[in-house]
Amino acid sequence: MQPQLGLVVARSASPAGMSPLAYVRGAVVSPVCIAVAVFTGCLGLGYAGVVGAVVATLAVLALGANAARYRAVRKYIDGQANLQALARRDCQRLKLLRPTGAVRVQHYHELRVLVDEIERLDPAEAARFELQDLLDHWVRLAVTHQRCVDSLRLSGANALPSVPPVCDTTRSKRRRDILQRRIQHRDECVRRMEKLADELEGIDELVRLVAQRTACPNLDADLDREIDRRLWELDEVDAALDQLSA
Repeated sequence: MQPQLGLVVARSASPAGMSPLAYVRGAVVSPVCIAVAVFTGCLGLGYAGVVGAVVATLAVLALGANAARYRAVRKYIDGQANLQALARRDCQRLKLLRPTGAVRVQHYHELRVLVDEIERLDPAEAARFELQDLLDHWVRLAVTHQRCVDSLRLSGANALPSVPPVCDTTRSKRRRDILQRRIQHRDECVRRMEKLADELEGIDELVRLVAQRTACPNLDADLDREIDRRLWELDEVDAALDQLSA
């Protein structure tokens, strides 16, 4: 069984990959620019009619296009583009996972929340472990596992005997051969399901391990040194008092 999945690994668009025209388009169609354009258009309509509304709207759009040169605006546009890419990626995963059942979808939501938290706390760590790609891999494995389950259910392979009957004179040699092939295929499918299930659990444990490491604050190696320094100062003060009282 060769899985034919439609999940494509789509990396988030990097800031360096966007053209100046894309930044201009992003600045002009941003909610902030559109809201200001509508507001100024209403003001222009009230003061100078349709011509005033058109002029005011075009002026705001021109300012928005000009603002695309600034680094802060480009950073905002890059952030919005990355969020949209992640949203499309998430929708594609959910579309593939829905036939696997509500339990698997809920499991995916838990992993995605963990990945989102890791990216919020330590984006470099999330990028180093390629957690978004790991979620894609998890979805592919889950879909393949479900296809194996459906294969056994639709073919009625679960009702097959564990081994073919040795003395079965009621079936022809051809039927016995087919039965043996079905049993072999069923056993192979079950072994593959076990391997896929183990891989799914392994990815789950890996994501939780990275989340655990990221959420735990780094210990300061100078903690003991700070305490030891103060204890040394107390010893010095006590020694000085002893010398004065002697």
